[in-house]
Amino acid sequence: MDEELQLSWGTVPPVIIDLARLLARRASENARRVDRMKWPDKPGDVQEELRLAISAAHKTTKAATDVRALLSAYAHKFHNPRPVISDLARAQETSSQGFIRRYSEGTVDAVASLLSPKPNVDVLLAAFPSVSIMDLVDLGGAVGEAARELLDSGQFDAKTRRPRGATE
Repeated sequence: MDEELQLSWGTVPPVIIDLARLLARRASENARRVDRMKWPDKPGDVQEELRLAISAAHKTTKAATDVRALLSAYAHKFHNPRPVISDLARAQETSSQGFIRRYSEGTVDAVASLLSPKPNVDVLLAAFPSVSIMDLVDLGGAVGEAARELLDSGQFDAKTRRPRGATE
């Protein structure tokens, strides 16, 4: 076993931990928005409050789904030693078959990209929709550098959240 593998055996790379924490904070922040909302005491039009609460709930779910997919794909496909899949499934109150459906091939590609020396920002943004390019810049390291290079190149379309000319 080479030295690099020995150093990484049984550890989770900082970029995985940092992205998981970012996604967890995002889910928590949006959930707190619902908790802090002021609702009228008297009957009236509450469409705006409902819209805001539903939007925050949706963003909470999106970020929670992203963190679950990130950690599930990492644990199942990349971590060494591989955790027992039935234990991972039980932690999510699902079967082993259900666990595998908790992430997509796109998530696996994104985790591989996170772990590579040249991360693909397009792949990361597609796999984790609750993450912005500025979030990736803030992660630092190779991911942050790749995101900053894309921003600085002028080739990033903020409206589509993808490099200009990228296809789905």
